[in-house]
Amino acid sequence: MKKQSVFTAVLSLFLMIGINNTAEAQFSKKLKAAKSAMKLGKKKTSKGGGSGSFSSFNNETDDLGITGEYFSLNDSKAYGFRFVKESEGKIVNKLHYFEKKGDEPQLKLQLKETYFTKHNVKLFFKWMSASASGYVEVIEVAPGVFAQIKSDRSLNNADLPVALNAKRTVVDIMAKNKADFDTWDIETGQAKVDMILTTLKSANSDKVKKKLLRFDAYKNYKGKIAFAKGTNYLKNSRNNQPTEKVANFITKRELGATVAYKPYFEVPLAQSHPGAWFNVTYEMNGVKTDREVLRKSSTKFSKNIPQYDSEQDKFYWQWSKVLLDTSNNRADYAFLELLRQTQDNLKAGQTYDVKITVWAFKDGENIDQVASSTIQLEYTSGANGTEKLLFDPVKGWVTILEDYLDE
Repeated sequence: MKKQSVFTAVLSLFLMIGINNTAEAQFSKKLKAAKSAMKLGKKKTSKGGGSGSFSSFNNETDDLGITGEYFSLNDSKAYGFRFVKESEGKIVNKLHYFEKKGDEPQLKLQLKETYFTKHNVKLFFKWMSASASGYVEVIEVAPGVFAQIKSDRSLNNADLPVALNAKRTVVDIMAKNKADFDTWDIETGQAKVDMILTTLKSANSDKVKKKLLRFDAYKNYKGKIAFAKGTNYLKNSRNNQPTEKVANFITKRELGATVAYKPYFEVPLAQSHPGAWFNVTYEMNGVKTDREVLRKSSTKFSKNIPQYDSEQDKFYWQWSKVLLDTSNNRADYAFLELLRQTQDNLKAGQTYDVKITVWAFKDGENIDQVASSTIQLEYTSGANGTEKLLFDPVKGWVTILEDYLDE
């Protein structure tokens, strides 16, 4: 077996076990995309850049040990990398990229300084254009070896470094020593980049969480679910600023009235369970309903129970969900099914504990719960109480579901 094949297999196994268990599954898709990707935002031709020698660059030194002549895995041509720390008396920390000889580089890429100072990650980025390549990045995967990355995220602000949650595809390997290509190919470079990004995402997550803990909603409800009389009470003004007021959260409500809910997570789902999405279960009176189970059980439930496959990169749902919403005539059909199955045992004057659990769901099963809480729902009497809300012969929640399932 070739040296590079052994290295790739070992590194991939390491990622699967300890760091990023989705890396290997994404390799084939990323490699396919790499075949048609453009080098540093510009497609090369036989008459293009990379001609000649940049060996004189090897005589230069810099603080990061980057400057030198590099060779491309894709076309075997030579290119020049020069790290420029200072210019005109100011610290600039740029990587000058040369395709052809001359005083001016073809591209100037910016060092992401916090990645380097905090994690010793040498990542340089350059905004091309939203219509072309978006962001282009190069990242050091080993001394004298860089992976060239194309990001699929389209941003319109050239001053912002590409977001950590953007999809990144390694499209080329640039090495000072051609012998390094025995170890580093596209797949190996992708595995190392994924590993580095996992570390950066984890560190960024810790930073975001520290800020979230300033807010009572997140501090008091991480790992739990907050309930309110309407979705308007669970809105926050900005992303990563859960400014909703804990005083508006409820623990008890009339059965059949509007109940909105919002979970808060210890860590984002994408970090704790890569590749998973959210599922929700409801439990009351010894009966349990499961959104994903119901969603797969019939066309009617599938149509009315959407998959919760967004916001996996968030510490909480930006948009709350509802059990029932009388003002907008909305309901979670998995909760309605719970009411339908338990209706014969519900009695006026009684209060029932309803446990709601948000799960990490993957490969057809609930893996781990990521948030859970219980709310008390009271079966009220009176002309406009629970009896009417649930069992009105025309507009009752349970009545509507039963009529729909009988169609």
